[in-house]
Amino acid sequence: MKLINILYLIIGALVIVVLWFYYDKQERAIKMDRIIRRLRKDNHEVKSAYLDLFEKYLNTQQNVDVGIIDELHKLRRSVDKLDFYVHIELETVITNLNEGKTTEAVRVLAKVVENKLKEKVKKEESFKGKPMLNNLLNFAIKNNWISTRQYENAILLRDIRNKESHELIVQEDTKNLGLSIFGGIDLIYTLK
Repeated sequence: MKLINILYLIIGALVIVVLWFYYDKQERAIKMDRIIRRLRKDNHEVKSAYLDLFEKYLNTQQNVDVGIIDELHKLRRSVDKLDFYVHIELETVITNLNEGKTTEAVRVLAKVVENKLKEKVKKEESFKGKPMLNNLLNFAIKNNWISTRQYENAILLRDIRNKESHELIVQEDTKNLGLSIFGGIDLIYTLK
């Protein structure tokens, strides 16, 4: 009798442990689902904030082409998923813009574009050469990853980034700065 009671006790304990594991797995799945939903919502709110700030910046500038603002509105409507590290870098861009460091903001934005292109090029065996921004942009236009307009804006972004990295006290036309920032954000969403 004692042996059967011990066997029932062991079987009962095993059933409880299995049910507890199953319940714990379900609870973790529910928690993960809630976290993912909250992060997606936060992600959307952050992207909207980026675009709102950029629109405010463009509205404060003189002689901004209406087409740029229209493109910004299109971009806002097509807000999509960006990874966490891109959000961190874009937050740095926003901070630099708020502090009036527009050329520094362009430099950081160019770094993000360059890294997005590097990620995309890693999957391509046909890419030859150093993964530098100029080579990456040329490869992207040849492979129709970006449009001609995006390429031209990216070249402007690259030029301002190079000035910021290699010259002292960079003075750049505000229209070019705004266009390069817009172009950089557009490229990030295109290369997702």
